[in-house]
Amino acid sequence: MKTNYIFKTVLTFLFTAFLGQQVNAQEFKLLVVDPVADTVTIKNFGSTTENVGSYRFCSLFGYRTLNTQTTVVSGSLNLAPGGEVTVSISGNWLNDSAADLGLYLPTGNFGTAANMVDFTQWGSGGNGRESVAVSKGIWTAGTFINVAPPYEFNGTVTDFGVGFWDTLLSVNDLDTASSFNVYPNPTNSILNIELNGSQSNLTFEVFDTLGKQIVIETLDNGNLSQIDVTSWNSGLYLIKISNGDKTETKRFIKQ
Repeated sequence: MKTNYIFKTVLTFLFTAFLGQQVNAQEFKLLVVDPVADTVTIKNFGSTTENVGSYRFCSLFGYRTLNTQTTVVSGSLNLAPGGEVTVSISGNWLNDSAADLGLYLPTGNFGTAANMVDFTQWGSGGNGRESVAVSKGIWTAGTFINVAPPYEFNGTVTDFGVGFWDTLLSVNDLDTASSFNVYPNPTNSILNIELNGSQSNLTFEVFDTLGKQIVIETLDNGNLSQIDVTSWNSGLYLIKISNGDKTETKRFIKQ
């Protein structure tokens, strides 16, 4: 009798812990996805600190575990309430033109809807684990993000689907060819901005991944300008050069 009681108590504890993991997991959302830079930002919309290090990504049936197969660019995998972490995935892992990205619990089959935490896809429908996201009720079959990357989620913890995804910043090319280059990228000190060709009356702005403006300046005369980013926080930034209503945006990483 005593053995049965202990056994039931252990089962109850394990079930409660599992249920708590499921509930807490739903508070994590993919916030920013940049397939060009191979970076992903996750946000904790919940009220408790949780470690997402053992969580997994799935894209086009390829898999990565956060704490062993990604590099933290900014933030911490131990996510505080309202906290964000940006990770970089090496090897050009995310397909730039069309792919899916699912965030998964630390264990369990990738084809099981209960193990998926969040999902998005871009470029086309029907990619990878779309059917799992549809089964879970967080995505509509055939829908996909159809704007320029990086992609940003602008909803709340209870919002799901392509309607809550948009481009991080509006991008309009200055010319058919790129009007400027930035290097070295990544950098931990000086970022060079090199203009391609003769340009005048240009301004540049730098934004973080949430669209907050960090810098706005007029470009110096000549084809090369520099920004000292030594004191900046590590992470992904976007630099936008404007000439009237025409703009071009590039991304760089501060190490």
